[in-house]
Amino acid sequence: MVKGEEGFERARRETVRYHEALYASTSLGDAGSWLARPHPLIFEALALMPDDRPVVAYDLGAGVGRHTVPMIEALPDGSVVHAVDLLASAVRRLEAIPASGSTRVLAQQTDLADLEFADGADLVFAFSAIEHLPDAAEIRKLFAKIAAAVRPGGVVALGIIADRYEVDQTGTRRPALLESGITVLEAEQLLATSFAGFEAVRSGTRPASVVEHRGEEEYTLFSTLVIWIGRRSSAPLPAPT
Repeated sequence: MVKGEEGFERARRETVRYHEALYASTSLGDAGSWLARPHPLIFEALALMPDDRPVVAYDLGAGVGRHTVPMIEALPDGSVVHAVDLLASAVRRLEAIPASGSTRVLAQQTDLADLEFADGADLVFAFSAIEHLPDAAEIRKLFAKIAAAVRPGGVVALGIIADRYEVDQTGTRRPALLESGITVLEAEQLLATSFAGFEAVRSGTRPASVVEHRGEEEYTLFSTLVIWIGRRSSAPLPAPT
């Protein structure tokens, strides 16, 4: 993580550069890229959705539809998927995703820090998106919005990339050029406090590493993936005493 407002802006520019370059050169399903297939987390979340009525779902940080497409293919007919991303180029690709029956995608270009939920949500999904907020305070604000938007029985499924750092070709470790630099401990604490009224269906962590390039430089990016799925109780809230 690079600190301060200037550091955040530098990290945000790198995030935009990286994804613009990826989306310009890679399509969904391309082998050898992380767009090759959806992460299994989306299928775990979709398995918790009702199959007898339309639902409202959100894909936060949707990119070009890696997880949006499985959503519209699996959700009951008549459902709506709000696909949200920062990049105009990604949103144009999201807008081109065809409807599945009467299930449709509503694409929206928005910074997650500014997101407002238009409808009550049955599913809120975000994979490798939360860590692009500026800091823990902004993550907490977004989590509060999500918790308030999710209907009784609704599901929140999050994959947060935490504890990120880079190692260059000389073996030197350095902070990752990322907006928030959230740690596993911070992520777990934010999840526990923000979604206290939810049943934790699944939680866990998994280390990962990948070789990346920035300009002419090759480096290895290390991280830990924090997985969390929670379901809001469908029981009515107790009457105030």
